[in-house]
Amino acid sequence: MTGAYLYELGLTPYREALAVMQELAAARNQQAIPDTVMLLEHEPVITLGSRAVRAEELPLADEEYAARGIEIVEVGRGGRSTYHGPGQLVCYPILDLTGRGRDLRRYVHALEQTVLATLADFGVEGRTLEGPQASGVWAGDRKIASIGVRCARWVTSHGLSLNVDLDLGVYNVFDACGLGGAPFTSLARETGEQVTTADVREPLMRRLSEVLDLELEPLPATEGAGALV
Repeated sequence: MTGAYLYELGLTPYREALAVMQELAAARNQQAIPDTVMLLEHEPVITLGSRAVRAEELPLADEEYAARGIEIVEVGRGGRSTYHGPGQLVCYPILDLTGRGRDLRRYVHALEQTVLATLADFGVEGRTLEGPQASGVWAGDRKIASIGVRCARWVTSHGLSLNVDLDLGVYNVFDACGLGGAPFTSLARETGEQVTTADVREPLMRRLSEVLDLELEPLPATEGAGALV
């Protein structure tokens, strides 16, 4: 197994987390740190990836989203529009794929397998779809997890988000992932039980470790990113 850091940030504004992620990715590119996995939740934000069609996916003006407490941020990852907010676990693996065959498609598949295995731990059967807009994981015809990654000089950033117990009403105010209003769901809704992000953190990281062959060493959040670089 490959030694790696687990950096848990808790509830973090998106732009703040993005700055940390970029700092870690730069340090990983320079071999200054080992592989590092960020695990966190975001304050409400809709991020727009490289394939997002803003006019189609965001029917409201930015001011209207702001009035609802939702920030809009354009980001340098693949994919289209994605929502992040409290009640959703976000995982950003900062990995060097040089020793992993430099296979980005296999890496995305590994993230999907991580989510599928985590869902199975809670008795939910997930599935993946084929097609150019099919990344992510579904429970039946309902999307439960999104995946959007960036890879620069074979170091990954961004990653996956898993809906745990977030307010699903947000998906009524934009066309998430450009899927034409496809329904979204959460682990709590699928299980019919009170499942929280605290319940899912350990299973998700355990499955990620298994799929990517990582030996995660927890890093206290109080040390901050500066402790890594």
